Amino acid sequence: MLPNLEIAMWAPALGPGSHASFYADATGAGANYVYLVDAADDRGNVRELQLIFFGRESDGEGWLGIEARCGSGVRYRACEAAEAPAAARGALDR
Repeated sequence: MLPNLEIAMWAPALGPGSHASFYADATGAGANYVYLVDAADDRGNVRELQLIFFGRESDGEGWLGIEARCGSGVRYRACEAAEAPAAARGALDR
């Protein structure tokens, strides 16, 4: 069995209200927002990832640096577009 390796990917941040779904958080006091985002790696390979924003919606500003495993974003962080490799930006600008 091959391990599910993590790969670095990048994507433009999605705006508020563009989530695919949401569900109540464990406390019942808030919501977690599920996004489906097209992301690209440093070679320009694109795939759809599922990202969950816990307790808030994405603000739609900047880009996201994503550590992906299979179809999920394991970890993500806000970043500037310039941090994404040119091949990733080009693949997503089409």
